Amino acid sequence: MSPLSSLLYKTIWVVLPFFIIITACGSDTAQDGMANEGEISPTTSINTDSIRDLYLQYYAALEDTFPKQQHVEKGKLYPVDEAPLDTAFFVFRESLKKVIAEKDVFGLLDVVDKDIKASFGGENGLADFVTIWNLDTKQPDSLEIWKVLESVLSQGGIFKNGRKAFYAPYYYATWPDEYEVYDYGVIAGSGVRVRETPSLNSRIVKTVSHNIVTILEEKEPQEIGGEVHPWVKVEGLDGTQGYVYGKFVGYPISFRAGFERKPEGWRMVFFVAGD
Repeated sequence: MSPLSSLLYKTIWVVLPFFIIITACGSDTAQDGMANEGEISPTTSINTDSIRDLYLQYYAALEDTFPKQQHVEKGKLYPVDEAPLDTAFFVFRESLKKVIAEKDVFGLLDVVDKDIKASFGGENGLADFVTIWNLDTKQPDSLEIWKVLESVLSQGGIFKNGRKAFYAPYYYATWPDEYEVYDYGVIAGSGVRVRETPSLNSRIVKTVSHNIVTILEEKEPQEIGGEVHPWVKVEGLDGTQGYVYGKFVGYPISFRAGFERKPEGWRMVFFVAGD
């Protein structure tokens, strides 16, 4: 049996506790940031108090939380995370974050839809997803997907299609139509410094928060504080130009993920970049 066939065979039999939870709780509705446990299917073998406890445990552990409703202001794009409005999905997502932190390939593939959209070419479906991200490697700790997925899932998102789907990050899911996705990005942070040149020692031109900006150019990636990102030259809607460290720039067509609630539970149905 080939490594890929072996991997796919094993994923059929690896069942995560959180996957059981999500299958049982797919019909949650929200009320005051907490789904109504009374609407959880009575056929579930999972105690609803346990699900509620998991929700509270995960929510309390969040280091940063985004508002559950997006503030609207022209020329800006504020963060939003609707995930906590649905108990089942929130527990699913936070459990998936744990899978990512543990670099658990089998755990990840358990939630990948068999028909996942993995590219804008002909490479789609579970087997192509495995190939694209080199998930059949014997050294999963070094895979790029962990860093990329962690970033996407940490950037909020919103529900779609009557809460049957969830898209992340927020700056993809809520991008305003009036700004061309190829030309613009958003300052994904508050109090971000725009500098005269691509250097921490450069003069600060302006401090901005959640502004939509034109992307002019990217410099070579540079390590700062243990992270590697390019400096990005941007132009604000007021005409101010300068450089922002790439960690604080969100692109509407960078990597994004979509999840759908299927009969068997929540599944990741796309994970792509570009357009």
